[in-house]
Amino acid sequence: MRMIARLAPAALIVAAAATLGACASTGGNVAPAPSWVDASATTFEGWARVEGGEIRLYAQQRDLARGLPADCVSAALPRNPQRAAGDLNGMKIRLYGRTAAWADRTGAETLDWQGSNIINACRRDVVILADRAEALR
Repeated sequence: MRMIARLAPAALIVAAAATLGACASTGGNVAPAPSWVDASATTFEGWARVEGGEIRLYAQQRDLARGLPADCVSAALPRNPQRAAGDLNGMKIRLYGRTAAWADRTGAETLDWQGSNIINACRRDVVILADRAEALR
């Protein structure tokens, strides 16, 4: 009987942790878009870090070295251009597209953009759905 009494609190802790983990993975804890991002725009400029199947767009080059959490916004191109987006890593770029509300995603943890899955590593309430990208000099 004592063994059961000792296991019950541990089981409750595991259940609570699983519940909290599920809340975090569904994207409930996101921040507003950075002040330098105009959510109604159709072009977005910044410094790119390509990682995890998405592009993280930063305002300043120095922000690339900071990593997460940082003042960034997640973006993606359609599947084939996104696969080639690694060439943009570390460069100043311009994305052409639009923003989408993270709350409107089709999956529990990702947003599908023409075959690319955005995971929203920047944890913002909007992500950029880009149609094309160009490197800036």
